[in-house]
Amino acid sequence: MPEAKGGPGLVGDRAAARVALRALRGGEHAASWGQVLQDWYVGLFVAGTLLTMVFAATGPSILRPECATTTCLGRGDHLWLAGGMALLGAVATFVALRAAGPAWADRGRMAWLASTPADRGVLLRGGVLRVGFVAVVATGAWGVLTGFALAVGLGRAGVPVPTIVGSAAVGAGLAVLLTAVTLARQGRGRPLAAAVRGVADVDLLRAGEVTGAVGAATVMLDGAALEVLGTRRRLARRGSFASRGGAGGALTGMLVHECRAVLRRWVRCLVALAGCLAALVVGLLLGRLAGVVVTAVAVLALVRAVGGGPSTWVSSPGLRRAVPAHPAAVAAVLAVPPFVIGVVGATALLPLGLPWWAPPALALGVTAAAVRATEPPPAELGVVLATPAGPLSSGLVRSVVHGPDLAIAVGLAVLAAHATGAGLLAVAATAGLLVWQLLRPRD
Repeated sequence: MPEAKGGPGLVGDRAAARVALRALRGGEHAASWGQVLQDWYVGLFVAGTLLTMVFAATGPSILRPECATTTCLGRGDHLWLAGGMALLGAVATFVALRAAGPAWADRGRMAWLASTPADRGVLLRGGVLRVGFVAVVATGAWGVLTGFALAVGLGRAGVPVPTIVGSAAVGAGLAVLLTAVTLARQGRGRPLAAAVRGVADVDLLRAGEVTGAVGAATVMLDGAALEVLGTRRRLARRGSFASRGGAGGALTGMLVHECRAVLRRWVRCLVALAGCLAALVVGLLLGRLAGVVVTAVAVLALVRAVGGGPSTWVSSPGLRRAVPAHPAAVAAVLAVPPFVIGVVGATALLPLGLPWWAPPALALGVTAAAVRATEPPPAELGVVLATPAGPLSSGLVRSVVHGPDLAIAVGLAVLAAHATGAGLLAVAATAGLLVWQLLRPRD
């Protein structure tokens, strides 16, 4: 076959690729034009409905924030907010595109692509366009939210349609640019056609795993596929560490090992702390109630990101039997580093007008919620409920909220204790909740 223009070593025939693509489509179920239009209509209608709900819930809050806290956002603060949102959107888009492709293939297509010399620039074009379309929609929607904050910072009166539309257009253009950049990075070549041809097999398979996990989590409303993939990649990134002498007894050695593990996860820790800062911004925009709820969820994500020791201990009966120490004592020692970092993240409650005892109380309760989230949720399907989106299992809902429900309840309890002046009681109750989660038997 003739050599492709992308450089030496890249072999592919466009005519053969088109023939192979037609053969692949012929082996699948060929949908009629009516079915295709129906699928597109349903997809666009669902996406438009969700985006309308998001804009209706967040747009007025950004344009006219409810200042119910001790600190309020001014016009200059909205400019900083718009800049932070723009930077966050650009970084998140680049990271997502780098993880999901843009060129990708599942295991079946990967086995087929690896055995054909046809031009991959033609065979992978549809997948690249789909990923790029999702990126454009996501960044355009984020650009609309950024435009709300930018309009307030610039002092636009009335309905700031030009500012919002311009911000959305910039976001969509940025998505196109980042898609091209990540595609060239993935294929290690330029122009883009040569980059697609040069994507390695392992890169296609790795991106296909991420895309498949995201699709399964979206369709099934369950993040188990993403959690399994993330756990496997975290284990692969840990590498090997030389064995060293223990630091004292079993409890002291466990504590030292957990502190070293937290230091190795400093990047994840900083990212999760940034989520707590975003929760503070939500509280300043939407009021104290929304700020406390979002902060509780953000601190839960922080504790789970850095608390690998407690999760491993709770989910490993063999490890609990092998360590010559009381299981509750080891669990308490391993929970110390996540709790301390959780207190740091929970300080986002202080600008919302909550007292000094609120961060440690929230951190105690959220650490208990993180321990509960480590346990497997109920496996039964439960009652199937009829919803506008179709049948929904109550067991699926329980598996999604397993852990975050306790964190949100703790946040609401802290807010109620502040309103009633029962701060010490709230600290004692959350400490008792954590002790109960650490002491209760699990074998």
